[in-house]
Amino acid sequence: MRDWAAEWRQEGQISVWRYPKQSKHAGEWHFTGDPAGCRSIRNLIDRMGGGSACHRTLKLTQVTAAISAVPNFGEPKADCFSSMRIVFDPTVRDLMMDEDGDRLILTFGDKRLRALRAAFAEVEFGNGDFGIATSDDRKAKGWWFWWMP
Repeated sequence: MRDWAAEWRQEGQISVWRYPKQSKHAGEWHFTGDPAGCRSIRNLIDRMGGGSACHRTLKLTQVTAAISAVPNFGEPKADCFSSMRIVFDPTVRDLMMDEDGDRLILTFGDKRLRALRAAFAEVEFGNGDFGIATSDDRKAKGWWFWWMP
């Protein structure tokens, strides 16, 4: 059987950041990407969906002053994540982000796949300033998506 996710190759740029503890947005993850990067990550999500558990890793682009100025929440946290492992497990119900040194691990399943894919589609077309729910728990922090400057 053909492994579509294994054949995926990244294009474009994706950036992920967060804000320090004194910010009201502390603990929330923020995403942006250029059109090619958003299209590429959507393509990966499509390849993963409906299949068995799998993962791929993409390179992250550093957050610039222009990128962090879009939401205008102040200086972002001084994280230096160089890559993000995207893990698909059909049984996972929430969107999760974990840190592993200089790598992030984004995990999702069938339940949140469409929302995650749609968020990157909106950013691809220049939209932003919206969040998506990471869980059915209303107290869970959302993930925020911004247009690329």
